[in-house]
Amino acid sequence: MTLATLAEAKAHLQITDAARDAEVTQFLELASAQVFDYIGSRADPLWDEDTAPDIVQASTLYTLGHLWEHRGDDAAEQTDERFWQGLSLRLMRLRDPAIA
Repeated sequence: MTLATLAEAKAHLQITDAARDAEVTQFLELASAQVFDYIGSRADPLWDEDTAPDIVQASTLYTLGHLWEHRGDDAAEQTDERFWQGLSLRLMRLRDPAIA
């Protein structure tokens, strides 16, 4: 299950042909799972590409772009920190509150 469509993902990544559809789909599934995991128990398990709130869909595309660009084969620690800050700002209203 994904939180954005393949067409939206390809447009976000600026991919215009079908040659990389399987790869984009794999990364879209990973991004969707990461967004679900980040939101936690407040994520509706029935959300999909049609029913997820706009901010969840946008956050999925944001995560997709990060995963696509940083595939774990570079030293992107600083970039990762900024990514997580950006995701947190986007989803903070939907996320389970942390207990200190």
